[in-house]
Amino acid sequence: MDGTGVAVLYDGRRIARFTDGPGGGLDLARADGADPTTAGAVVLHRRGTARRYLLAPWVDAAETRRIDQPDAPVRPLDHPDGVTAAAPGGGLADCQGATVLQLHSSPVIAEKHAFLLADLGGLLPAHLTYAPPPDRAQPGATQPGATQPDRIPSDRIPSDREPREATAQDALQAWARAGCAVPDGTPGVKQLNLWAFAVQPLPQNAGSAAWFCSRADRWTGEGSAATAVLLPSARGPQRTGGGPGRSCSRFEQDTVAWTWWRSPQGAEYLLAAGSRRVTRLIVRGPDWSVERPAPDRTLAVERPARAAVQVEALLDNGSRINPPH
Repeated sequence: MDGTGVAVLYDGRRIARFTDGPGGGLDLARADGADPTTAGAVVLHRRGTARRYLLAPWVDAAETRRIDQPDAPVRPLDHPDGVTAAAPGGGLADCQGATVLQLHSSPVIAEKHAFLLADLGGLLPAHLTYAPPPDRAQPGATQPGATQPDRIPSDRIPSDREPREATAQDALQAWARAGCAVPDGTPGVKQLNLWAFAVQPLPQNAGSAAWFCSRADRWTGEGSAATAVLLPSARGPQRTGGGPGRSCSRFEQDTVAWTWWRSPQGAEYLLAAGSRRVTRLIVRGPDWSVERPAPDRTLAVERPARAAVQVEALLDNGSRINPPH
């Protein structure tokens, strides 16, 4: 491989890569529980910002795309005998525009199934997925004038709450806008999911805020999450909370987040938003409190100045949740 000997071994639980020569050595990674997406590629070799991959036998076509350029065409990636040509990379969390793999499965495995993988510095790239905001169209739907994406096979179409492949236009747009807010971009991450859980109209006709929760699940079974908001004219997403745990996973499917925002006219607002089962939002300040029904799962409260607050959400089953931290 580029003049260097490389050997890859797999024992059903771990994958090993031995690289000969100066700077080489043995690298190990967990690979148990891999599926056709998470086992779609192995990083064979890195040189500078370029990397070459070994693709799984069930991958029919390979392309690269810039995560920050959702409207740009993909670039075909040659892969004779399953080994790709050199491809650019880049870290997701640096907001500088990483290049990711877009792979297409053979029809023998799944008809017209495309998926994204991102190199995070380990042996196995992370699988990128997306969950749209409430009341959106069904999986595979496209925006007017958009190119029809590869659809998830009918036997794998998820419910509204479950992650889906991040190859449709709305998913690509979301990853371009909020992808660098991922909570964990280090080797060992198995899947990164970006969940757009709310869209909030802003006061004073100032546009809208998009609320996200991004989740990183590792091969070890551990995970972490981070909530973020994307405000008009912002250069990137603003983290609002998060940490290790089960937030924004299938085990904890409800979330709430908040931030302070200054309107174009200079007024200070506390903004809060919750996921689809939130019915009321509660905010407590040093000497004031607000509790309101939230039919659209959002709240905007004007205050004379910013202060420390506590935010809580009431769910449709009567239970209460707090922002992840």
